[in-house]
Amino acid sequence: MTLTAIFNEAIKESIALVALHGSPQAIGALPAGVTSDVFLRSALVSAMAAVDKILHEAVSKHFTSLARKGILDRFVEFKVSKAYEIALSAREPAAAGGAGKRPGHDIKTEVLAEIYKDTYLANRELQAVCAACGKNGIFAEYAQVLGGNNRSQKLQNRWSRIYQRRNHIAHESDIQRKERMRKVSFNPVDAVKIKSDIKFVEDFGHFLATQLK
Repeated sequence: MTLTAIFNEAIKESIALVALHGSPQAIGALPAGVTSDVFLRSALVSAMAAVDKILHEAVSKHFTSLARKGILDRFVEFKVSKAYEIALSAREPAAAGGAGKRPGHDIKTEVLAEIYKDTYLANRELQAVCAACGKNGIFAEYAQVLGGNNRSQKLQNRWSRIYQRRNHIAHESDIQRKERMRKVSFNPVDAVKIKSDIKFVEDFGHFLATQLK
């Protein structure tokens, strides 16, 4: 399955959540005190997750090449004890034929399990994954595609801002930080701005999927 096909499926939930923001039926089903902003917050987190999925799948697709070049070591710490356990297991006779099994597949499975625990959405990590897969200066390339007054640093700054908002939603429920909290207050949602950010994430995700294939 191509990265583009995976991303197209993953981004559908974000698109659906944005649509719910303007749906009277969806809004009417919300509990008292909950506004339709919840759909946009969820949509942003979902859109970023779709991009993260592409980055993880890119590492998986380039696994052999990255392992041979030693680049994979930058993204994961593989325990020696686990490698030893897999090596011992490989020496055991297989159920058929009497030959021991090759440990490569088991090692890849374990390494990918560790990789999938992390996120690569921060600017540095995102660019590191892209560079490892042969795409240096991914934001500069995207700036050229967009044209106009778009520059690499401008795109990086926007992505960083969106990533920070995503973190605040995902890890703190988008609740405002206060030294003495007497009442829970959420960060305001600018519907126009956040929809624009979600579209930016969606478009950039599509670009990444085509570049990291």
